[in-house]
Amino acid sequence: MVPPSKLSKSYAYKQPLNRWQVVQGFNDADACEDFRDNFFESSRQERTLGVLNPAYRDYMFAECVAMDDPRLRAR
Repeated sequence: MVPPSKLSKSYAYKQPLNRWQVVQGFNDADACEDFRDNFFESSRQERTLGVLNPAYRDYMFAECVAMDDPRLRAR
């Protein structure tokens, strides 16, 4: 899950998880963490070439969250 991208990055990641966006589903937490790690490694390599993946800003605060996580319930 990523914070709402329409908000400033200094504010978006502070939003409750029930306002965040699901960008991809995984069968387990390990697969999600592997995806995140690979994304950041790839972005780090691109950055050394002077390229920044546009999704990097959204993913920099990404969290792997189970769909039954109580923080996803609206308050």
